[in-house]
Amino acid sequence: MARNTGDRTDSLQDENNPRENSSTAPMLPEITLNNTPSVPIQRHGYQRMTSDDLIDPSPRYQSPDNTLDGDLGSQGLGILDAPTRSSGSISRKPIATKVNASPPTPSNPFFQKSQTVVTPENRTPEDRSPESRSPNTPNTPGSTSSRTPLSPPWQRYDAKYGTGREALKAVTEVDEESVSKGKMSSSFREDLLNTPDDFNGPQSFQKVPGHDDNDIDDENIRLLDGCPSNHNIHRHRTSWISISILFLSIYSTVFSGIYLVLALVAPRYGRKISSKGEDAINPSTASTLFALFAKTIELSFVSVFVAFLGQVLSRRSLMKTERGVSIAEMTMRNWVIQPGSMITHWQNVRYAGLSILGVITLTAALVAMLYTTASDALVSPNLKFGRTVSREMVGMVKMSYANVEQIGMDCQTPINAATDEYSGSTCLQIQHAGQAYHNAIAFLGTWAALKRTGGTSSSISERPPVPAMMYDNTTVTGSWVQTDYSNITVAYSKFGRVVNNVTLSMPHAGVFAAARHEDNEILQPDELGGTGQYVMRASVVSPSVNVLCANAMESELEPIIWAAFPSSNMTNSTKLAYNVTPPVDWKDRARWAVDKPFGNATALDDVFEWGEKYGRQKPIFPMYPAEYNSITNASWGSYGRDAYLLIKAPEKTTSNYTLCQLRSYLSPDCSTVYNVTGSTAGHLHSNCEDPTDKYSYIKSVPDAVAAPKLDWTNVADEWLLSLTLNNGIDTANASNARLLSQLVVAEPPWGSVKLSPVQPSIAEQMAALAGNTLLVSSMNAQYVHYWDYELTALEEAVPQRFNASIKSQQYASGFSQNWEASFYIVLFLVFATNVFCLIYFFVYSGLVTDFTEGANLFALAINSPHAKRLAGSCGAGPKREQMIINWHVRESAGHFYWRDGGGGITPQEFDVKQQERRTLKSQTSYNMLSNRRKSWL
Repeated sequence: MARNTGDRTDSLQDENNPRENSSTAPMLPEITLNNTPSVPIQRHGYQRMTSDDLIDPSPRYQSPDNTLDGDLGSQGLGILDAPTRSSGSISRKPIATKVNASPPTPSNPFFQKSQTVVTPENRTPEDRSPESRSPNTPNTPGSTSSRTPLSPPWQRYDAKYGTGREALKAVTEVDEESVSKGKMSSSFREDLLNTPDDFNGPQSFQKVPGHDDNDIDDENIRLLDGCPSNHNIHRHRTSWISISILFLSIYSTVFSGIYLVLALVAPRYGRKISSKGEDAINPSTASTLFALFAKTIELSFVSVFVAFLGQVLSRRSLMKTERGVSIAEMTMRNWVIQPGSMITHWQNVRYAGLSILGVITLTAALVAMLYTTASDALVSPNLKFGRTVSREMVGMVKMSYANVEQIGMDCQTPINAATDEYSGSTCLQIQHAGQAYHNAIAFLGTWAALKRTGGTSSSISERPPVPAMMYDNTTVTGSWVQTDYSNITVAYSKFGRVVNNVTLSMPHAGVFAAARHEDNEILQPDELGGTGQYVMRASVVSPSVNVLCANAMESELEPIIWAAFPSSNMTNSTKLAYNVTPPVDWKDRARWAVDKPFGNATALDDVFEWGEKYGRQKPIFPMYPAEYNSITNASWGSYGRDAYLLIKAPEKTTSNYTLCQLRSYLSPDCSTVYNVTGSTAGHLHSNCEDPTDKYSYIKSVPDAVAAPKLDWTNVADEWLLSLTLNNGIDTANASNARLLSQLVVAEPPWGSVKLSPVQPSIAEQMAALAGNTLLVSSMNAQYVHYWDYELTALEEAVPQRFNASIKSQQYASGFSQNWEASFYIVLFLVFATNVFCLIYFFVYSGLVTDFTEGANLFALAINSPHAKRLAGSCGAGPKREQMIINWHVRESAGHFYWRDGGGGITPQEFDVKQQERRTLKSQTSYNMLSNRRKSWL
């Protein structure tokens, strides 16, 4: 008689259920397990059911004593797959809640009905105890006993599906369409749910009363899943994954070490990294390559450390004597892979960050984030200055200082000597005029700005220096030297007249070419993408010019004015000093008119050091210049005289004339400094009379002396003519002469004489105009104070060495700012961690399965029983104290699962003789790894 649905449901209630314990509960008949080979039920899908109504369709394994284990229906995730039975399979022990089975009969090969059934309500303690059973008990195959008739649900099952093989066939054909969709027909599920507990085909796992979720023995785990691992949890060091991890570890260690060495040594790459050269690497390409290698080091470091972290935690979880692994520790890999998780999941850091392994992981996460930045700051090539290097440099020399013929030949003009024999001097005069006016205008502009701001000091050393220009891209700055002789107040007291004496030293122009000589190996800005910079200090002489101007009355100048000579036949002329054109041969006639070898004595001999006492000739001028005009003694330089200029200031300034003397020499008290910034900017200046300058020429050649170079007078003659300073002979009223005449320092009506603070003196302005002559005279000239060749001009330039220092920018590793040195810690920690991980991988042979990796963790967790200590975490994840629960990986029959380290029993031994080889390897590896005593991480 069939029961209703409510009756069928009641039969599955827990024994604590009052309805289940009622006297009306039907007695289920005894069933027996057919000893013939069973055919597994082939199903295309399954429907998820609760633990209380789950029916396991797989047949039970039986142990040699034909007993069944306890039911674990309430354990696990509620998804059970039936293992395929094979010959020689391991039998199982029946659990106490199962009914006694009897031998099958031929009429019913699938199951046999019995007269009685033992239920939780009527079983005795002997039924519950496996020890009380004997081969003659009803639980033993072949035994018989009196049982109650089969319950109505079982009759219903027989009526619908038949018996034996017919039942199996019916089961496989049930509702094919629904099963293929992952569903089960209601009729099949209904009958399956009403199957008695002692049915040895599809079985139901019911929770044993009083059985704790964590109190799971090894055999129950095998019954729950029954799937041994397909692969060994330990991989030999020759496996591809072990080799891959080892290769990444070696790569990360070697290259992180190389980067650390590069950061510490800070090598300079010179022309190996430049924008020119066949074998050079372009700076942008080099920067990209260094960044690429830094990124690969960072990625390999993260991969290696995560692998190391997984090995430490997995090995610890396998050790029986260790505390296991907490959930917080399982998330430590995310700190390195996803550093932001330390903020979004801060509780993980809270629970796991204070351990030794946690501190190591936090450090690794931090340095992994900063490694690329540290590499850019300390390793990637950047333009930076190196230390100052003292060395011997080479410059090319072609002529002696101020060789006017060679200077003219080097002047750039399309008119050659074949066309015009004066082409060189013509070109040189144009060059003098252009650059001298340019320099003079710049100098006057500086003074104009000073006048607007209130002026400057009357001390020559504090007044503006003289500017100049070379090659249209190099600014040149001179220096005022011998300032002790430039005190106009002291000179006025000494000579009783105004004496304006200044000396200007310009840098050696040949340093410009020496800096670009290939033997000096100085990287130029155009080789560094137009952004390089260097500072060169050359221990060479500096061309200098002394300008001495003195005011004198007309009568004091008569010994040097040819028109005032008695033999000139011009003494009675009313136009003696003005508008009188001297004869063409006045120079020759003036030479013969001088009575003495050094001329007649004058009141200016001691001022200009003329006469026999000083061994110097005095100049001779044809006439007195008119107001605002000037006259030179050009063409007298070949007779051993210096260059001179006679000029008349306006009457409102002074009634006296002003005579200026210009002479040049090579100063040993200076050094030349060349500072280059970018491809279009350079600054050349002289550093003179500096006692702290160890590159001053006098430090290299202590016995050097400053001797006047008379050849420069020939250059000065061309320069004076090009500036129309000799046009006063025709009273041409040239603008340049007019300006100079207004800069004459006049005698004060009272008080002491001094330089004007708002305008330059005539001597200063003359030095500014003459500065260019010093540059062109030294451009291809010697770097020392003497000329060591027989000819004053050489056909081919020859090298000449001089002492110098160089501080240049090159592409180099190392920090540019002091604060960047803090990144050394990052590079060191990455290298040290790589070394530590590499040693770890060498010490521990091979790898174990990383149970903290997502896929492995999921596979292990889904095949593990659930734990009450994680109750409530299935939706939003574990919280608070659940994060620090310790877990162990346990093994049974080759099956691995998570077990709470705070509870459970020691896994029982299992007979491995009939296991496959892979299962045996897994158990062997597990035993070896689990028996380790301690992990210090």
